[in-house]
Amino acid sequence: ELQAARNLQGPKIILHTAYDDRDEGIFVVDTIRRLLDHGKAAGSDFAVMYRTNAQSRLIEEAFLKAGIDYRLVGAQRFYGRREIKDLIAYLRLVHNPDDAVSFSRIINVPKRGIGDVGLQSILLSAQKAQISPGRLLLSLGLEKEKSALADSLPSRILPKLIYFGEQFLYWSEAKEELSVAELLDTIIESIEYENYLEEDSVNRDTSIDRLANVHELRRLTYEYKDSGLDTFLENMALVSDQDTLPENTEAPTLLTLHAAKGLEFPIVFIVGMDQDLLPHSRSISEPEELAEERRLFYVGITRAKDQLYLTRAERRSFFGTTSTTLPSEFLADIPSDFIEVAGKAGITRHHHRNTGYAQFDNNARATRSPSWLDFSRPETRRQPEVDPIYHIGMRVHHALWGEGVVINSFVDDGEEAVDIEFKETGLKKVLASIVKLEILSEGENHV
Repeated sequence: ELQAARNLQGPKIILHTAYDDRDEGIFVVDTIRRLLDHGKAAGSDFAVMYRTNAQSRLIEEAFLKAGIDYRLVGAQRFYGRREIKDLIAYLRLVHNPDDAVSFSRIINVPKRGIGDVGLQSILLSAQKAQISPGRLLLSLGLEKEKSALADSLPSRILPKLIYFGEQFLYWSEAKEELSVAELLDTIIESIEYENYLEEDSVNRDTSIDRLANVHELRRLTYEYKDSGLDTFLENMALVSDQDTLPENTEAPTLLTLHAAKGLEFPIVFIVGMDQDLLPHSRSISEPEELAEERRLFYVGITRAKDQLYLTRAERRSFFGTTSTTLPSEFLADIPSDFIEVAGKAGITRHHHRNTGYAQFDNNARATRSPSWLDFSRPETRRQPEVDPIYHIGMRVHHALWGEGVVINSFVDDGEEAVDIEFKETGLKKVLASIVKLEILSEGENHV
């Protein structure tokens, strides 16, 4: 079993259950502000830790709204992360084809075989035609080889530019009909950005982190379902400006559990104590990886010298929908004598969909003494029952890639992954939740 913080005579670990993930961030920042206002701690005494860097966004926003400085260890601020800047640059270019900075950022992301020499040819051709590089792309997408600009470009990169121009033209026309979330999903799908991140990342943990950042940006766009792209980009500019302020070394520290090794802080918050976050969903089914997740949690709780807070959220938003969560199985490893349940939720012994978990109950008294032995671990990974939409042999059509045949489909962690062989563009590996396909005929194996 995990043991609590080393100061056994000190205060108990405080467990707080928030209404949702946004309230979780607000609780952390409000607690820090209260302790600062009462002179009970200095800013540098605090650390907020999480499993993946993507979890920092709502924490960062809570700090910004409260006007409290913070610093990050081992990571860029959320809006400064490479994958976030890439995708926002795509949206900015679609919104404004004359945005030369965004064009230069994304022309080779993912790599298109254009290179620096090809980029210089594009910029020179656009300059001679007295148009922006973005409008040159639109012209190629619309007129293809018939474009007056085609002859001014190297033949080696012309087909690649025409293909990218067709994509860019499609996004530019679709932006009037699609929500920000739908537009972003379309771009991610078209450029196969998630495949690019997996290939570009140095290891599995980096890949998980970068994909989680993309999913967090996707989740953010769903908050703008009633607003246009211009409103979203204006707000991103405001938040990004705040993100570039110099860091205060005396401010609270935000960092992942991986980055916390070897560090100590008087007061530590570990957020996201939910199953599938800590432990991470990709680790639950593998004993060795689950053991590593448990070691990470142990690292986190032993970083606290004086006070440890564990926080979780009863529900979290996922791409426009809200799902209830389960407490992390690691909470069962902490002896009940070391825990004080605070906030709006206590513990009660009822079960949720036969998971074997004791659940946090809104109606339970916050002062109730929990019996941590009531927790039992799930035998298998928890995930919703999802029937595959696509089947081997099924013929499908995509707006950009044309007609194709499904050659494989499987459900992993609640997501359906589909391999499709397209006649014109070859093999594509896509997620059913993102890709938009028209089913032309059922597969032979479909019952």
